[in-house]
Amino acid sequence: MGRVSKFYEMHPDSVDLSVVDVWQRIEGAFPTSGVPGVEGGERWKNAHWYLNDDWWIQSSEDEQLGFVEGYLWCMKTEVPAPAEGYSGTAASYRRRIEAFAKAHPKQGKEAVAMTLRRYRDRTK
Repeated sequence: MGRVSKFYEMHPDSVDLSVVDVWQRIEGAFPTSGVPGVEGGERWKNAHWYLNDDWWIQSSEDEQLGFVEGYLWCMKTEVPAPAEGYSGTAASYRRRIEAFAKAHPKQGKEAVAMTLRRYRDRTK
């Protein structure tokens, strides 16, 4: 069982907490093994992992919306100012990314985060 699932199981009164909030509460509560990685495991040289427009097109609307919500949350709470601004709703950005990915299939290797960045608030 994963650490987040275990937290929810052990704290049923916290069912309304987001996964991110739970993760912040349990960070450090479970010691790591100190092992840098699993032999034969995947290693990614790019910061965006495999989350590109090809991944986007194959994902469900819920997965897409979850990605956008998580990205917006990170930009708002974890990135030091001045961070990019996004004043629209997660659903509106999901629709924009979807339209872009369908209209530009040859750019399938572009990271979804870079596609989303096209729609950030512009500063003067």
